[in-house]
Amino acid sequence: MPIIRARYPENWEAIAEQVKTEANWCCEQCGRPCRKLGEPPAEFFLRVQQWRPGFLPLEFAIAPRRYLLTVAHLDQVPKNCERENLKALCTGCHLNHDRHFRGKQRSLKREWFGQLRLGVGDDA
Repeated sequence: MPIIRARYPENWEAIAEQVKTEANWCCEQCGRPCRKLGEPPAEFFLRVQQWRPGFLPLEFAIAPRRYLLTVAHLDQVPKNCERENLKALCTGCHLNHDRHFRGKQRSLKREWFGQLRLGVGDDA
């Protein structure tokens, strides 16, 4: 789901990179190593092979987004960038975390773009 950049602080990229660096560019949920910004493929493949012996570069070529590190807001509030509210997650773990909030996020995005709520409990 694409993010609405305006909901995030201006320095979001720097904040996200700091969180990823503190996590050593690994998912804080499952431990999957993810590719660092500008990391040469050979170095990345070595890191992944240490995590999962037998890893083949073809696996990355088929599904590179599995090795993309993102930063999740645990409370789903993009402006809340306190470190305890942020977690470095691979795309799979991030999607799994967000699925519990999907209905509420759809409603919040509609409101962000100006759609009014009709009544209480109208989160669908």
